[in-house]
Parts: sequence; structure tokens; C-alpha cells
Amino acid sequence: MFSILKNLRFKILALVFAAIFWVFVVSMENTFYKLPDAVPVHVFNQAEDLALASEIGSVSLMLRADETVALKTLSAGDFEAYIDLKSAGAGMRNVSVFVTSKNPSVSVLKIEPSEIEVELEPVEEKLVSLEASIKGEPAHGFSIKSSRLSATVATVSGAQSVLKRIANVKAEIKLDGTEDKDQEKSATVKIYDRDGKILEGVEVKTEDISIFLKIIETESFKQVGVKADLGVATDEPGSTGNIVVKNIVIDPLVINVKGLKGALSKLETLSTEKIEMKGISASFEKKVKIVLPDGVSLAEGEKGEVVVKVEIEK
Repeated sequence: MFSILKNLRFKILALVFAAIFWVFVVSMENTFYKLPDAVPVHVFNQAEDLALASEIGSVSLMLRADETVALKTLSAGDFEAYIDLKSAGAGMRNVSVFVTSKNPSVSVLKIEPSEIEVELEPVEEKLVSLEASIKGEPAHGFSIKSSRLSATVATVSGAQSVLKRIANVKAEIKLDGTEDKDQEKSATVKIYDRDGKILEGVEVKTEDISIFLKIIETESFKQVGVKADLGVATDEPGSTGNIVVKNIVIDPLVINVKGLKGALSKLETLSTEKIEMKGISASFEKKVKIVLPDGVSLAEGEKGEVVVKVEIEK
């Protein structure tokens, strides 16, 4: 009996320890967290006469927080990673990465990597050619006739080894459906390497680069219905003179035309040339030309005429 009670006591103790261990594991899962987003590293106290010749990159963080913090809601924007280059001269060196948390309840347990290799070179300047880059399009019915840069060259600065990697320098603007005929848009200068990637570590010294655009209205297209001109106010069946028009058939009933946006926006229907009804006493069929208003012409493939069938009531 004593042996049974002794074994029972050990079993109870084992269950208690297991429960405590489980709570500990759950607590660990809730308070330790690896941030899924990489945190970019900023540079502080860099000498003005020195430039970075190496990429700084970003770091990964292992975090710890109390139970009040929802760890999975944290992002890279909740932390600031930086290196301090105070007193650093030209050459290559390893520098420590520091990270601060914007939430006092969250602490950083591990930074990976904890050090970054940095290379500094004396700052140099270089004159580079500018290329205009226009992204997007004007509004429908408009096109770019010409573009002109306010400057064809720009001064850039950086480490000598980085400046040698410059392949293209583009002054970029973006159009968003504008209808303005003449305009000046401020450009963003971007520097690219031979692989077409943006080159970091280069500063553009030339300011206020613009692109002057001349935008013109171009021809648009529209499908328009055709009405027969029988000398009356409508092409619907009805009385015209001494006869009664029972039915009118127009083939084709619609045609495609082109013209400037302003002219087409006012165009609802097109009319045929006037069909002379004098002396008509029986149904007939006639090929008739279409009358086009000023600023409107036929689209490619259109013949500019229709067949009108008029049925006269006997």
C-alpha cells in the first residue's frame, strides 16, 4: 500500500512539472520572435569629404517582448538600425550595428549581422549626360509631340569606384492622363548601373531638372449612326408630300469616323445627302453619300455612302 502511494506521489509531481514546463514553452513562444522583415541600416556621422564605396544593406532581428505586445504586428518600421562612422577615415573597416526599438516593451536580443564591413573613399564629382525618361501617357486623344530637358548634363558626386559603375542617368517624369497642351514637369534624377539597377551611394548635385512637354490633340475614333434625309424632320416612317413613307432601311446603319476629340464629342448622328422625293410614288432603293461635318473624316475602310431603302405605302 505504501509503495502504491509513493508511486502516485511521483506521478502527481511529474504531471505538475510537465505542466510547468508546458507553460514555460508557451511563454517562450509568445515572448521571443524573429522579425520577418529586414530592417535597413542607416549611416550616422559620415564625414562630408568621404563617400561610401560599399553597400550597407539591412539586418535581421530576434526580439523579446512582454505579454502586452502583439509581436506579429511588429514591422521593420518599428525599429531603427544604424552604424556610427564618427571619426572614421578612408579605407575599409568593420563597424557595429546598433538598433533602437520605438516600443519600450520590445527589446532586441540579436542582430544579424552584428557588424558590417564599410569602405570609405574620398568624395569625387563627375559630369554626366542626362536622358529624358517619360513614363505613362497623356489623356486619350492626345500625344507628345516633343520633349526638352532643362539641362542636358548634371553633376553627381560619390566614391570614385561607385562613379565608375554609372551607365545611365535619367531624368524621369510620370504622366497621368494630362490634357495640358504645353507644360513643364519637375523630374526625378535616377542613376543606373550596367545591369539596369538603381545605383546607390551617388548624390545628384544639380538641382531643379525639368522636362518641357508639347502635347497635341490627336485623332480619335467614334461609331456614329446614320439618318436618311428625305426632306422631312425625321427618317421615321410618315407623311412626306403626297405620299406616306411606310418604312426606311439604311445599310450600314452605323459607320466609323475619326477626328479631334472636340469635334467628335458634339457628333451624335450623321445624315445622308438629301434624297429628292419629288415625283416619287413607289418604293425605291438608292445609294447615297454621307455628309461629314468640319473636322470629321471617314475611318479607314469606310466608303462614305449607304444604301437607303424607302417603302412607300400604296
